[in-house]
Amino acid sequence: MFVTKYYIAGSLFFYLLALLCPNFWLSIPLAWVALSLSVVSIAYLCNFPHLFRKKPNGVIPNGIQLILAPFLIGAHYYNYWARHHDSVAPIQRIDPQLYLARRLFTKDLEELKAQGIGSILDMTAEFHGLESSKAKREFQYFNLPVLDHKVPSKRQLLKALDWIDVQLADSKKVVVHCALGRGRSVFVLAAYLLRRYPQMNIVDVMKKIQSIRSTANLNKEQMGMLQELYKEKALVSEQTVWVIVNPVSGGGKWERFKDEILEKIKEKYKVELRETTPDISATDLTKEAIQANAHMIIAGGGDGTVTEVASQIIHTDIVLGILPLGTANALCHVLYGIENKIIPIETACGAILNGEITQIDTALCNQDLMLLVAGIGFEQQMIEYAEREEKNNDGQIAYLKGLWGAISNNHTITITLKLDDGEATELEVSSLVIANAAPFTTLLAQGGGEPDLQDGIMDITYMPSHESVTGRLLSLSELALSGLLPTSEPMGFVHKQAKQILVSSEEKFKYVIDGELYETDKLTIRVQPRSLNVMVPTWFNNQ
Repeated sequence: MFVTKYYIAGSLFFYLLALLCPNFWLSIPLAWVALSLSVVSIAYLCNFPHLFRKKPNGVIPNGIQLILAPFLIGAHYYNYWARHHDSVAPIQRIDPQLYLARRLFTKDLEELKAQGIGSILDMTAEFHGLESSKAKREFQYFNLPVLDHKVPSKRQLLKALDWIDVQLADSKKVVVHCALGRGRSVFVLAAYLLRRYPQMNIVDVMKKIQSIRSTANLNKEQMGMLQELYKEKALVSEQTVWVIVNPVSGGGKWERFKDEILEKIKEKYKVELRETTPDISATDLTKEAIQANAHMIIAGGGDGTVTEVASQIIHTDIVLGILPLGTANALCHVLYGIENKIIPIETACGAILNGEITQIDTALCNQDLMLLVAGIGFEQQMIEYAEREEKNNDGQIAYLKGLWGAISNNHTITITLKLDDGEATELEVSSLVIANAAPFTTLLAQGGGEPDLQDGIMDITYMPSHESVTGRLLSLSELALSGLLPTSEPMGFVHKQAKQILVSSEEKFKYVIDGELYETDKLTIRVQPRSLNVMVPTWFNNQ
């Protein structure tokens, strides 16, 4: 906490100097220094290293560099002075494959190569990582941004330890560094040694490190967290994951890709494999996984299978991985991008093995979990038409046939729609889609563009009834163009947004949630912001 007080005092001092300075032009740089230290103070008060916006490749954006220039310049020169007065070598081997180091520069690359080091774990938030093309080409780089004298969260730490596990399993040597190789990097390396050598305790590990790097030392906060994690046995490797698969999804894709998928996943994890049967659902198997303290569950199948698994682990720390083995796999399309349609297995396994954890919104629809969309009219009729035999034989063409049938039949429904605390409105619609997430291929959900599954709000798109097939097709064409041309608005559709939606009718109506059919006379949907942990590709969080 003393560092935080130092920055707060410094910012107040420079603000005072700026106010008292009689020269306007001289007061500007003083105020700039004060602003820079104020921002850093906030980062320390909130323990928010991401304020520096350091990217996964180690680059701090130019805008942040400009605002924080006084602090960054000061940190650079202090680091330069401290390195020149350091009593230990810049890079030291602590374990056969593990090294400790201070901040690395391009000139250190040859030394890293000479020692056979192929992977770099950068613990700094305030300094650029190695940016040279040679470094990118020859080294694996991972950044866990942590403020000086502070500690990462438990989840961040375990992610870093898992990354080290993968590097060592690939026969790579790993160097862990912070600014001077005294605190943050020592904390992570000590945590990893406790994981790697369960017979050792904290005292043993610190003696091992300090016998080689005499300047290594943990402050009260770092030592406190290490003791807490050690006491909870949280550092023990949790490398077993549950893979729950619906073997009949997508016409038997699982049998075609089973060996390839398991070979990839077993590179990193021990696998508990379970397959659904007519008597045992994905829901039942997920409950079994939870009882076994699974920290990650991989769901293989269509969107229905994924929803079954997700329904049991929302609002928990359990992480969901997804294997697209169904027909549509719309959620994978959203999370993995267009590559999911081209190389689905490679993309999914890459996200599970090398991706990141992110939190996405879900919704509660009449007490059933909704990850993607709820639909009335065209969407429901399309799904109802595409019976399982049709989907297995025709794939996504079955959905197109179903949509064409719905457009031709023009079955309309009279509903009452209420959004949040607004007034209830009576509507006669051909199509109503409520979306938490939907790829651009889910045309009926695109009235306001592709929905954002992390915005804490749902998108409602409906089409008032048309008497002619031509009118309905024209409305759909306008909706399709609205996704391709930002300036084009779908005239035949209405788009709204809300956190809670109530749909009711005097008669029972059919509706669909994520591909599953239901019937009711009243539908209540409520968003659940950031309620599900999911593995995604590394680019997803940087969009």
